[in-house]
Amino acid sequence: MPHVLLLIDTAGSCGRGIIEGINRYALENGPWSIRFMYRALDSLPPQWLKEWRWNGIISRTNNQKLAKLLWAGKLPLVELHGYPNIGFVQVQTDFDKEARMAVEHFFDNGLRHFAFFSFGSAWIVDFHQDAFVWAVHGLGYDCHCYRPARSNRCSPVWHESQRSGVIQWLRSLPRPIGIFTPGDVHAMLLSDLCRTIDIPVPEEMAILGLGNDSLICQTVHPTLSSVDMNVQRVGYEAASLLDRMMAGKKEKDIIYVEPSHVAVRQSTDVIAVDDADVAQALHYIRQSACKGIEVSDVVERVGLSRRTLEMRFHRLMGRSPKAEISRIRIEHAKMLLVQTDQTSNRIARNCGFSSLEYFTTAFHRVVGVQPQTYRRMRSIAYDFGRTE
Repeated sequence: MPHVLLLIDTAGSCGRGIIEGINRYALENGPWSIRFMYRALDSLPPQWLKEWRWNGIISRTNNQKLAKLLWAGKLPLVELHGYPNIGFVQVQTDFDKEARMAVEHFFDNGLRHFAFFSFGSAWIVDFHQDAFVWAVHGLGYDCHCYRPARSNRCSPVWHESQRSGVIQWLRSLPRPIGIFTPGDVHAMLLSDLCRTIDIPVPEEMAILGLGNDSLICQTVHPTLSSVDMNVQRVGYEAASLLDRMMAGKKEKDIIYVEPSHVAVRQSTDVIAVDDADVAQALHYIRQSACKGIEVSDVVERVGLSRRTLEMRFHRLMGRSPKAEISRIRIEHAKMLLVQTDQTSNRIARNCGFSSLEYFTTAFHRVVGVQPQTYRRMRSIAYDFGRTE
């Protein structure tokens, strides 16, 4: 039985989700003897680490002292979101795809102003910010970034002395605007500051977190939308990688795990378009797309000619009402594939598709893979042996 040590921060849902994914792999492919202790992201190395009685280690290393100790052990080791140039085999969430998912979410809500906020600096914050700015620039827009004081810390820290500077920055932003943050804690603080200075969320500032920590997201008012990083899959892939390394196999340096979805809640529930008719059409589509509506239903609801609606819709959204209906259905189907074990037939019905064949064809055309392939790629909670 392999003895596996986990040096992962357990203070938040991210680390706990990773451990759940690791345990899922061990249950399916073990048994393993797993040991971990409660620790924070910036905790010092534990005293008993030098005992080196482990067959393998999965760690999240944020300081050079711990990195040196791990290197000295010369054991199979998988690093999660490792310190830059640390040299270990790594599993990471895909920063670029997280950023594109965030930008597309804002853009699909009609927002054309974008910002990035973190209350402190750290190397991983820089990675998230660079990816988001790049994604915004890719659409031809500028990104407004809050610039906290530089720090050598491995994780951002809020100082109350920053409050006036952040408030001044918020008041200077164009509105309406979508603000992305590198963690739900940052988004929670931002939401509180907006409430303090009477900036409506989401009407003037749509706030999107990262991590989908349900405790934070459901506690904030309004409830917080967040990009789900698929951390259980990160843990599962890390355990699979470590298993192969413990068997003596050489592995590639980095494996990237794509984010799961945007968990949409109240903080980004806004349709920011100037055209009242198009806004009404968008609202109706988002409420009813999965009920099987057609473009003719949207036309009837809005009270315009089909051609007029399509021209104005395309001018503001860059796509047709029909494409928007399909997009909403596909996004909902992606969520159901990852978060539930519903059959493809049932998902097709629940998303408003007239048949399984139509659903499969539409999904493949938009996503590039079959629905079940997407499920296997994104979810560890699904029974891979299931037949439909």
